[in-house]
Amino acid sequence: MGKNHVSKLALALRRELQVFGSSVRSISTETKGGVLTSNQAEKAQKLVSEVQTRGAAQVATMTKTQQALPTMTRVIVPSIETNVFGAVSMVSENTVLQEGVYQNADGLRHEDGRYAAFIEEITSFIPEQRQYTDALRTFAYGTDASFYRLNPKLVVKVHSEEDIRKVLPIAVKHQVPVTFRAAGTSLSGQAITDSVLLKLSHTGKNFRNFTVHGDGSSITVEPGLIGGEVNKILAAHQKRGNHPIQYKIGPDPSSIDSCMIGGIVANNSSGMCCGVSQNTYHTLKDMRVVFVDGSVLDTADPVSCKTWMDSHTQLVDGVLSLARRIQADKELSGLIRRKFAIKCTTGYSLNALVDFPTDSPIEIIKHLLIGSEGTLGFVSRATYNTVPEWSNKASAFIMFPDVRAACQASSILRNETAVDAVELFDRASLRECEANEDMTRLVPGMRGADAMAAGLLIECRGQDAAALTAKIFWEVTRSLARSGLPFGPNATTAMTVGDFPFQHNPAESKIFWDVRKGLIPIVGGAREAGTSMLIEDVACPVDKLADLMIDLIDMFQRHGYHDASCFGHALEGNLHLVFSQGFRNKEEVQRFGDMMEEMCYLVATKHSGSLKGEHGTGRNVAPFVEMEWGAKAYDLMWELKELFDPEYVLNPGVILNKDPDAHMKFLKPSPAASEIVNRCIECGFCESNCPSKDLSMTPRQRITVYREMHRLKTLPSASVAESSSVSEDQPDTCEWKSASTGAAWVGNNFSGIAKAVPTLLNTVSLIHKITGPKPLLYISRWLNRVSDHYIPVWNPYMPRGAAKLQIPIACTASVPSVGVPRKVVYMPSCVTRMMGPALGDDQTASVHETLMSLFAKAGYEVIIPQNTGALCCGMLFNSRGFADAAAAKGSEMEDALMVASENGKIPIVCDTSPCLSQIKSQISEPALRFALYEPVEFIRHFLADKLEFKKVRDSVAVHVPCSSKKMGIEDSFMKLAGLCSHEVVGSGIACCGMAGDRGMRYPELTGASLQHLNLPKSCTDGYSTSRTCEMSLSNHSGINFRGLVYLIDEATTAKKAPAPHASA
Repeated sequence: MGKNHVSKLALALRRELQVFGSSVRSISTETKGGVLTSNQAEKAQKLVSEVQTRGAAQVATMTKTQQALPTMTRVIVPSIETNVFGAVSMVSENTVLQEGVYQNADGLRHEDGRYAAFIEEITSFIPEQRQYTDALRTFAYGTDASFYRLNPKLVVKVHSEEDIRKVLPIAVKHQVPVTFRAAGTSLSGQAITDSVLLKLSHTGKNFRNFTVHGDGSSITVEPGLIGGEVNKILAAHQKRGNHPIQYKIGPDPSSIDSCMIGGIVANNSSGMCCGVSQNTYHTLKDMRVVFVDGSVLDTADPVSCKTWMDSHTQLVDGVLSLARRIQADKELSGLIRRKFAIKCTTGYSLNALVDFPTDSPIEIIKHLLIGSEGTLGFVSRATYNTVPEWSNKASAFIMFPDVRAACQASSILRNETAVDAVELFDRASLRECEANEDMTRLVPGMRGADAMAAGLLIECRGQDAAALTAKIFWEVTRSLARSGLPFGPNATTAMTVGDFPFQHNPAESKIFWDVRKGLIPIVGGAREAGTSMLIEDVACPVDKLADLMIDLIDMFQRHGYHDASCFGHALEGNLHLVFSQGFRNKEEVQRFGDMMEEMCYLVATKHSGSLKGEHGTGRNVAPFVEMEWGAKAYDLMWELKELFDPEYVLNPGVILNKDPDAHMKFLKPSPAASEIVNRCIECGFCESNCPSKDLSMTPRQRITVYREMHRLKTLPSASVAESSSVSEDQPDTCEWKSASTGAAWVGNNFSGIAKAVPTLLNTVSLIHKITGPKPLLYISRWLNRVSDHYIPVWNPYMPRGAAKLQIPIACTASVPSVGVPRKVVYMPSCVTRMMGPALGDDQTASVHETLMSLFAKAGYEVIIPQNTGALCCGMLFNSRGFADAAAAKGSEMEDALMVASENGKIPIVCDTSPCLSQIKSQISEPALRFALYEPVEFIRHFLADKLEFKKVRDSVAVHVPCSSKKMGIEDSFMKLAGLCSHEVVGSGIACCGMAGDRGMRYPELTGASLQHLNLPKSCTDGYSTSRTCEMSLSNHSGINFRGLVYLIDEATTAKKAPAPHASA
């Protein structure tokens, strides 16, 4: 072992001792009189153990690799600058800038008249209402999930392929670069610009068309559809047509419920289970693409193909020439095949030039567009060959004492089995999982694992149960058992692979995968205030994964990234590196630059990997594309760009960038603003569920604006103009609003107000019956306007008054004399106590009457809390921003429930899901936490086995409220409805937009959200568990939505007691 290597080992051990020393000092400051408590002694012993284990692991690792890092040229950050939008950039040396002169480079695209001319020309077909140049919306819409910030001069909401087809030639004419934006969940800076942003997301029903072909084995989709939506469409198609196989699209990124098809295609996204073989490149059948000259190519249409090729001979000939050159170069074509045998989204999809013969130019061009990040054209439609989604699946979470063993197991699983997914967790990732009680229950030894321990989340799928069992036993378990690898979280405690069984119960497997999908937000939410969360995405051959991962862990420690985690898709050698990074001063930017240089060397050069496995090149690694690919391939990529976009109008600076420091410029800060806001990582996952996304702004957009307002106010020389540049009034459609006085009076007199509401509703309903809907609609609109949205707008589905709540007489006749007593505390919400069915509904009973009927059928004694008429969960106040009043009412509710339930011994049912969620969110008594039930959940677990079901409807729609989704009980809704109806259709709406009563006061909010409600004509009824949501759903669907308890009550009878056995 050489002297340098020994020195490196010594330094590594010294670092560990320094960490240990500081930890011991922190313990010593907590001692009383210099004596360690038992907890502190245990903590100290654990630190000693971790240091010893980690140190030993690092010594072993370095001894095996024995390859010291070469001396790399370090990019020195001489200084940094912050622009008017807060973006931080290193100042490159020897940069000559011409003030005010336009250059087609980030930060240098000054207005010299070209943007005014561009706007004037596009206004002839895109109205001004879809063009945004104000400071507020350009800043909000310009933000994406990456850690880069460029502020567009103009945002255009495009509505159709025709808009794009007309805009692009105008952009070429005026030399105005454009960038396409779908969901904005990409992470590498490929969807931002300081020029023109063409936004196709959140534009209503535009770019959301689809066609499912045949049995679902292929589907044609537009770029504005969310990936998860497409899978739901395919699932509904399979169920409706009773097809033997359910299909899904191949790509399955963890952001699938937020990212859109446009980004999935443009980034060649993959994910946890799809690997390389099922990514967009390998599963896309056809596409329709708009090129920079405005021409359109539909690869599914032979006429379109011929016409386009005839009119673009120079482009076609240029592409074929590149293909011939590469195919004739064995060394280069071999490199390309090796690179794309693993996940790789660095640079362009050069594999298209070797995978297809030169007599198939359309296939080559089609596949070149995949992963091109909007730099070669705009994909307006894509047809996927879908893949089977087998329902028979099981997952296991297996622990290993060190990273190397876990990576070796991954290699064995890849080479010897047909396992479907393998996710790798390093020790830092496991530490984030420890807070999840379900995880620690299912995975033995997760808490207290060794310092270099790792875990593998493995999923197997089978066409049927027998195939699944065979795959688990004969492939996975047997291969791992005979591998000789150590199992378990501790090196000193031997375990076997059998100690980590496969979970066949979907609810248990879901725990594993929910934790995996939530790792990035969990890690990001826990970062230091004022820092950004960065996610790097690398890949290498699986047999090199262990060495790469250990090198990266060591790199992060040396550069001071002590919160860094490494996890990812081990079956594909794909790692996600998550860590916090500040850009607050020159030193932090320098540290980021140093880390990037070393990471790129380790991945691309030392381990022959991909700098981007699935997140796209963007701006983040554009300066390192040549390092990974070499000069020959890199030059070919520039030739490709010149062929498709010779004027560099399409997303310039992305994938290819001649600025070697581009990755350290226009870095997005994350200034500390408030405790809630600081946790946001601006991932955009919230936007797909936000009811106001098509109307005003989303939570992410509001948060980024709030942060910027806070930053501007803290500037020492901030003028009033600067501080107000992004603080213009926003449409008040957000759920939250500041508290106001007067709410306390309403809370104190709530009983009287609640009693008066049914009379008022019945009076309004009578007027509706006599005069028809128009007078009420006009009057309520006027009152809503003059009261500043305080008075709701009436609609024909507004409820009649609810019947008076009847306190039940104790039911004892059918209650069993043995076993668990059939008692329940029923807390009817104030909404159901006040609001009954709508005037046109054939149901006349109130929710509480219907639920009482179900309790009686099941033989339950019902207890109503004392003084129910005055009780409210507080949501009515919370939705208007009256936080103090909400807390007071919540406290009253908690006290009443404690008494009624005998301190949580008796289960409690609240008939309105959002109200139950509100109660759960504010209770302080742990005894109540596990006693509270939503009505559907209680019926499924406690009443269903005591009832006889029959199907009383042909087709019904079910809307699961947001609160029920958060509680994870969507499946209960569908299963119970399925017992009562031959067909059950989901509403397909993430959030109806009611937000308490806000949707009644801002009807445009529910209108924006429910414009996507598209129920089949066969649906005759709709069901949910929130009266206010049901009103809005009824208004926008034209069918009556009501509580699911109505359907269950109609479809059930009391189960007959079994006949007694005859005596012998």
